[in-house]
Amino acid sequence: MDVDKQIREAVRDGSQESVEEVRFTKEMELRIRGAIAKDKHKNRNRIFMAGSLAACLAVTAVGMQQQGWFPPQMPSGKNLANAVAANGTDKKNTEANQNSVKVAPEEAILPLKKALPALSKMTIRVDSTRHSITDVTLLEGDNARATVAYDTQTGQIESFMIEGERLDPDPDDREEQQAVTLPSAKTAESVARVFLQDFLGEESKAYRHIGTEVYRNDYWAEGEWMSVNYQRMENGHPVPFDIMSVRVNSKEQVAFFGRINKSEQAFFTKLTDALPDMNHSLLLFDKAKNSDGMSLDVGKVNKVGHQASLRIVGNGQALEFYSVEKKDEKKAEGEKAKEQERQFLSKLLGADSENYRLADESKPGLYQRYHNGLPVLSDVIRISTDEAGNLLFFNKEPVTFDASQYPDVSTAVSEKVAIEELSEHMKLRYVQMLDTSSGEKVEKGKPVLEYTPGVSFMLAGREDGTEWNIDATTGKIVYGTGNNGLAYDQLNTKKAHAISTPKDYVKVRSKEEAKALLQAEFGIQVDDSTYRESTIDRDGRKEYVWNDKNDKYIGVEVIAETGSVVGLGTPRSDTKVTVKREQAEAAALAFLHKYVDPGVTEVQLAQVLDAGEANPVSSGEWGFEYFMSKDGIPVLDDDNPNSAYSVTVDPSTGKVTKFHNFRERHELVELPAAGNIVSKDKAVEEYLRVMPLKLVYLIKDVDQKQLTQPKLAYVPWSDEKLANKRMTIDAVTGEIITN
Repeated sequence: MDVDKQIREAVRDGSQESVEEVRFTKEMELRIRGAIAKDKHKNRNRIFMAGSLAACLAVTAVGMQQQGWFPPQMPSGKNLANAVAANGTDKKNTEANQNSVKVAPEEAILPLKKALPALSKMTIRVDSTRHSITDVTLLEGDNARATVAYDTQTGQIESFMIEGERLDPDPDDREEQQAVTLPSAKTAESVARVFLQDFLGEESKAYRHIGTEVYRNDYWAEGEWMSVNYQRMENGHPVPFDIMSVRVNSKEQVAFFGRINKSEQAFFTKLTDALPDMNHSLLLFDKAKNSDGMSLDVGKVNKVGHQASLRIVGNGQALEFYSVEKKDEKKAEGEKAKEQERQFLSKLLGADSENYRLADESKPGLYQRYHNGLPVLSDVIRISTDEAGNLLFFNKEPVTFDASQYPDVSTAVSEKVAIEELSEHMKLRYVQMLDTSSGEKVEKGKPVLEYTPGVSFMLAGREDGTEWNIDATTGKIVYGTGNNGLAYDQLNTKKAHAISTPKDYVKVRSKEEAKALLQAEFGIQVDDSTYRESTIDRDGRKEYVWNDKNDKYIGVEVIAETGSVVGLGTPRSDTKVTVKREQAEAAALAFLHKYVDPGVTEVQLAQVLDAGEANPVSSGEWGFEYFMSKDGIPVLDDDNPNSAYSVTVDPSTGKVTKFHNFRERHELVELPAAGNIVSKDKAVEEYLRVMPLKLVYLIKDVDQKQLTQPKLAYVPWSDEKLANKRMTIDAVTGEIITN
């Protein structure tokens, strides 16, 4: 699996405005890779990848080398924008936070350097400040060696961790975890006590040892440590939740320090009413800053399998996430589960719990916020309990608005106006290989001509308004970018470009033939000392790869079985931006004639990526992506909307630098004729029968960015039975096909 390329392809889907300062940490890369690996066998390809990236960017991004097929300037996209916005990379917020810093990182880290002299040789890089907590990275040269989070007001170190070697998150691809011999509990306690004395001085004397246990993390090469925990004592009594933890590795070195601060102590104390299992003397295994506050792993002394993970909003303002690992737990079901969930919501949220309703009255576990009788989309709670009445899982949207911020329902345009706007934007689309179902029978590869409000998306019940919605203030439809950042609906060009279809693919079957093709297309000679080959098992592709003097990618990608060229590329020549879009687009179209799949006679523009300066995740070149097309109607391969081809153009020379064929299946099928189809009015009528428009509140825009206040909008809203179903309006029969 070529995860690196998947990461690069997904990164490009973000908002340019949001990612100007984005760079990758190794931790972020690990999270992204882990999310991809979990679903790599499920054929979700780039639609999963882009969503995974958004979900995984949980810390400020720093430092990833850019290379590969298609790393153009970021579009105004939906996938990355939400993640970056949530991570506090907004310039104004960051500057405001930085201006409020009272303790500089150099001053805060001095006690750590005293306790661990090796840190004195490292330089400090400030990564982000949010909720009065600053993240910094300690570097040796360009290499991250440790991370620190500290309170900018007091200088108190919240967490410290030595960087180590991480494993591939996919169990199928990772190497074996290193066998380690941990020090004895007595040795670990001695190391931890010396560290605390040097680090905290007199303060360390107020803490007594409460437990030493093995802590395991499967994502690290050396994945086991001794976790030594201490609790503050006052007048001979333990202070509830005033815990600090030191992890000691196999080399008898301190690898981690963390503590529960006063605000978190107060929060944990209040939490015990809902979660009496949260003992005042919990062990702290891990602590790290995240986008909304802090993430912690806690456990109980000598309780194997009773480890809980939490995310706390801000500095102890609210619980965002809770998950406990208990062996042999059995989830509660039915009415019992709903009763227990309600009790927990009341304890956790107080009176606000009354504003949440079950999304489906027949099923426990998912609750939707309502205001003025309307659902507030994206504000949901997921919760589960066990049969004994213990909370197993809780996850809540961290942002809640004051009631005064919700616009009055009377300000919305009428449903009639919204339906007229929907009708205006209903359009046609071919899907070559749509999986359809009738009862339990699934038909594979059925071609269909369908009506759709958005070419860049597949229809699904109960849309959340982030793909498209009708603004209830203006009555106008608003589109987000679709799968992989596609902007077809936003572009609204509706222009098909004729292609002189090639008789056969360009073929490359050897290293020498790949070199010859690179010379012919780009006029470059490659250095064989950098040569490598790789096989991409996921989709049967092979790469012939070289690197230039700046270690940038040069290569040819083929279908391994046939040698058919499906990708080739070289770096841009320099940093200048002198070529206009019209010239770049003409060059891209001319190049497509040679490399599209034989039989393709027409394409339509699905996305344009503007040229600009290169950044850590973008080459800054002109980027153009295309759907296949027939008779002016866009053609998709299957029920995951993807562009078929991409071309990048050097903004300083106007020459093509990269081409990629994204198609997984390269055959073409006979498509239904567009001459004898039902009217658009009939399609809209059938659509509204299954997906009536509903007035809702949105708290996120179509790019998944948090709104400053809720807005009213109309979204398609099926009954609950169709909430997770894919649907297609067959333009020939006028019937709804349910996937």
